[in-house]
Amino acid sequence: MKKIILSVFIVVLSVSFFSCTVEEISENPMEIEACCGDGQEIPPPPPPPGN
Repeated sequence: MKKIILSVFIVVLSVSFFSCTVEEISENPMEIEACCGDGQEIPPPPPPPGN
C-alpha cells in the first residue's frame, strides 16, 4: 500500500513540476515553418513505383 501511495505522489509531483502554464504558452508562441524552404510551396510526393 505504501508503494502505491508513493507512486501516485511521485506522478502528481512530476506532472505539476513539468507541466507548462498558460502564461508560458502565451509568452512563447509557436512559429510554424515550412520544411522545404521559407514560404515556398512543398512539392507533391513522387508517384508510387509501377505506374
